[in-house]
Amino acid sequence: MEQAVFIKKEHHHFSSELYFDFCGFSKTLPFHAFGPAVRNSYIIHVVLDGKGKYYVKDKKYSLKKGDLFLIPPGESTFYRSDAEEPWLYAWLSFGGKVAEEIINFSNFKGDNYAVTSTNIQQYFEIILECMNCSDSTLEDELKLNELTYRFLRLFLTDGSSLSPGVKQKFSRLAIEAMIYIGEHYIEEITVSDVANHLAVNRSHLSRVFQNHFGMSMKDWIIRMRINHAAYLLSMTNESVENISYQIGFHSLAAFSRIFKKVTKETPTHYRKRMSKDNFQSTSLLDLKLLLDKQDIISRAT
Repeated sequence: MEQAVFIKKEHHHFSSELYFDFCGFSKTLPFHAFGPAVRNSYIIHVVLDGKGKYYVKDKKYSLKKGDLFLIPPGESTFYRSDAEEPWLYAWLSFGGKVAEEIINFSNFKGDNYAVTSTNIQQYFEIILECMNCSDSTLEDELKLNELTYRFLRLFLTDGSSLSPGVKQKFSRLAIEAMIYIGEHYIEEITVSDVANHLAVNRSHLSRVFQNHFGMSMKDWIIRMRINHAAYLLSMTNESVENISYQIGFHSLAAFSRIFKKVTKETPTHYRKRMSKDNFQSTSLLDLKLLLDKQDIISRAT
């Protein structure tokens, strides 16, 4: 669960080599988790306070204030806030033809997904400025793209270093199961299907998966589907019924019931909330107070 403010760019007036997608701030509650989910664009999170863990590929990072972590497109990722010191973070998402090239010139190149910044204040201020460009005008789109370039230029010149957070590798079996689920979650797959594909004992695979990810495979599959549905609800005009079919449900009622169980709100209410501009200009000092006033929700984006 979290309290958040954010904006997203639903429509682009023109194609761009690099474009802004969405951004926001979130004050998380203890054990708040997001994922597993596969994103369509890059997202950089800036940890402003607190602690948490980030899981990507075969790695787990323990992150704290001053750390930045990258969510790459096309990869299944999962992150969870600390129980005693839940994190406050900001994020900026971007895409475009040169996005990957820029990332490859940064400290995120290769197989690294977390760095420690020398000055998180500047990232904060750029994202805060993005939040004031919520109109669907060409002028605001150009401004957001300009701010995205500034954000990434700052990252390239920041002098950031690889995060000292503990990086642990998972067993190959757990990763192979995660990859298979990521490729087939919209189908009617079961835990037994995953075990059969990997030619291992179902109970053994379930234990290994639970130990590494802290979540059962059944719940992982459900969350993959619901997170993809949430993305489609917020970023497309597809009907709720069509979206339910796209992610592997044959019954709209069943989809709506499970979506509400996972997110604590109906698909229709989630889409309506995501369509609203929910941010007004604020100062750095007022951000935490603003977040305190937000409704507690299970997920922001």
